[in-house]
Amino acid sequence: MRHNKFKKMNKIITSLFLLVTLHGFSQTSDTVNSQGGVNDVYYDFESQSKVTLDRATWDIGLTTDMRGASIIINENGGTELYLYSADTSDWSTLDTAGFDFKNIYNSESTWNAGAFANQGTTHPDYGWGIYDMNKHDINGNRVFILKTKTGNYLKVVIDQMSPVGLYKFRTASLDGSNLKTYEYSKTTPESMGKNFALLDLDGGDFITDNPMAKEWDILFTKYITFVQAGPNSRYQPVSGVKINAGCNVAKREGVSVDSDDTSSLSWDTKITEIGWDWKTFDRMTGSYSMVADLAYFVRTQNGAVYKIWFTDYTVGTSIYSFNTKQLKAGTLGTNKIIELNTSVYPNPTADLLNINNKENEELTISLLSVQGVEVLSSTVNAHETKTISTTDLAKGIYFLQLSTTNTSSTQRVIFE
Repeated sequence: MRHNKFKKMNKIITSLFLLVTLHGFSQTSDTVNSQGGVNDVYYDFESQSKVTLDRATWDIGLTTDMRGASIIINENGGTELYLYSADTSDWSTLDTAGFDFKNIYNSESTWNAGAFANQGTTHPDYGWGIYDMNKHDINGNRVFILKTKTGNYLKVVIDQMSPVGLYKFRTASLDGSNLKTYEYSKTTPESMGKNFALLDLDGGDFITDNPMAKEWDILFTKYITFVQAGPNSRYQPVSGVKINAGCNVAKREGVSVDSDDTSSLSWDTKITEIGWDWKTFDRMTGSYSMVADLAYFVRTQNGAVYKIWFTDYTVGTSIYSFNTKQLKAGTLGTNKIIELNTSVYPNPTADLLNINNKENEELTISLLSVQGVEVLSSTVNAHETKTISTTDLAKGIYFLQLSTTNTSSTQRVIFE
């Protein structure tokens, strides 16, 4: 009797487990309303939360990544960028007579190459400035002309980004009037942990309505791309989807969207891999139809995998209709990556680097060169501080990776 009782109980537990599992990986229908395409909507697969950002509120975005130098423009909101000169001394003599206003766009492949960076080649040229191997600054070397979202033309120079992430830049009207100078730190609390610090160049104010980078997976937006349409092929705005940094996408076409098989797919980090062409426009009906048997699979920052396929897109209101299904749980459970409670100082440093672990568990540290080679690894006990000697390491920039069992972060450190 006792054996049968336990056997019956095990069957109940197994049934409950299967029920929870099936429920957790069920298909969900959802919609995103971009209000006629005037808003960006940040979407999180796990919570199905949506954060809406009005495109009319900002012009440029400064990366908050301590390792990055990307500066994007709000090309989907009307901001336009043009390269005027590769010599910052031309700031005072800027003259647009005969100037060819050739647009510069944000990269469609990565968030790390905003429009300001697209004139660069490779390190040490970062598009708007040159890296100083001795002082570790990036110093401005180009003059840009920028049309704001409201149609005002400004000249812009990004003068410097310091090793600790302090931006210095200036704008003015084309005739030199209305000069504004800016200083902005990547560690400013209002934007720290977000992908970009967004700035309204008309008013000179920073916008803080964009979500934290850990709180979204895909972005319903508009962006500029080259559309091939016979003799009228040109760059034009499209409504589509971008993925967050740290996510990967696999595309599958020609197989029923009911299939969850991803075994033969390749994964891509291109931020417009989902893009806009999952729909086609019918000029006869004035409406969109969805590409048949097309599904996308998104691997999020914490390793979870979701399938998404579109069911409708409405003209005019720009409402996206789609289905999602979770296929794999994240390695960090249901939690997103959160900020570590640690302090690293001094930075820059000449000989010693202190790592203060304020977490309740052991911290694993890994020091990487700019080429990605690990030069040092260690651990720090909970609520302790470890001091590392840097005297035997070459001077320059390194990346310090810090991680616990469910949390990780990376920051740039400089050895002088």
